[in-house]
Amino acid sequence: MTAGIVEFALGATRRLSFAPAVARRLVHKAADSQVLLTDAHRVGRDRFLVAASWAPDHLLYYPGPSGAGDPTLLVESMRQAAIYLSHRFYRVPTEDVHFVLSRLSADFAPGGLPYDPGTELPVVMDISCARTTAKPGRFAMQLSVSLYLHGRWYGRADFRWAVLPQAKYDVLRRRNSPEADGTAGPPAERAGHAMGDVTGDVMGDSFVLRPAAVGRRHQRDVLLAADPRLPADTWRLRLDRSHPVHFDHDCDHVPGMVLLEAMQQAAHAAYVREFGPLARLAPRVLSSLDTEFRCFGELDRPVDIVVGEMRDAGRARAGFEVSAVQGGRSLAGARFISAAPSWSLLSDLEAVSC
Repeated sequence: MTAGIVEFALGATRRLSFAPAVARRLVHKAADSQVLLTDAHRVGRDRFLVAASWAPDHLLYYPGPSGAGDPTLLVESMRQAAIYLSHRFYRVPTEDVHFVLSRLSADFAPGGLPYDPGTELPVVMDISCARTTAKPGRFAMQLSVSLYLHGRWYGRADFRWAVLPQAKYDVLRRRNSPEADGTAGPPAERAGHAMGDVTGDVMGDSFVLRPAAVGRRHQRDVLLAADPRLPADTWRLRLDRSHPVHFDHDCDHVPGMVLLEAMQQAAHAAYVREFGPLARLAPRVLSSLDTEFRCFGELDRPVDIVVGEMRDAGRARAGFEVSAVQGGRSLAGARFISAAPSWSLLSDLEAVSC
């Protein structure tokens, strides 16, 4: 059975095109450089083969300390696929509609995703779609993905979303606003410094975490800031609305991918803090994630990113539960699991140093 799946994926690679990218309006991107998808073919009533090309020099998604590819590439590819398939194959209009993400989960092959600094990676996603509601006039689906690179399986993921026309989206936004349930707090102070319009970072850049602490390379990509008034397991979300990836296009709320990235950074920071020197010897490689989006986050109010250890992650695993909270409301929650480094590594290092 496994051989048949791999053979199927290899055949798909030969039929699909990996250049050029699809039109950016069909994946809701403003910049061509942010479009990952290149092609799609329908192979069943609700089954599709979707091609993507992962560039080695993406502005945000690049390998972490372990050298494995950034797992967010799969999530973003899947997000773009949901939008693209909706427009192209399910007759969802491209104007006056909003895509609302509710849940996603993913599992990755041991060792994580591949990365090649010299070339773009040809990605094939085997996608099945299933309607999650029978209500007339409502389009909501679950997308299930198997990921292949060069014919080899590297992961699976599930993604749930709904498409709302403008009028219904406006009603949902008003219902989910902080003012609607009395949880509104004071607007976030604005730092107003050289990095642009930064919301939710009331201390300025001196309290922003170092890129290495959150698994990123550049300071502009760090979404977490420390506030001495907050508990040790809580960071303040820092938003730079001029960021070319986080805010590729205008949005009236904190984007779901930004919340996911912030929670992912918090899990990475917690891993580094928990394992200390071992985290440098055995860098974190994500094996699974499970995320639920519950409420829209307002751009002008502080958001706290809270992390805690998972007690049921299992032996030899490092698990963290992370939530994004605004004004007492849970915007999103996620569970991240990776392999835990062995303490024998530290014993070996000490033996060598002696």
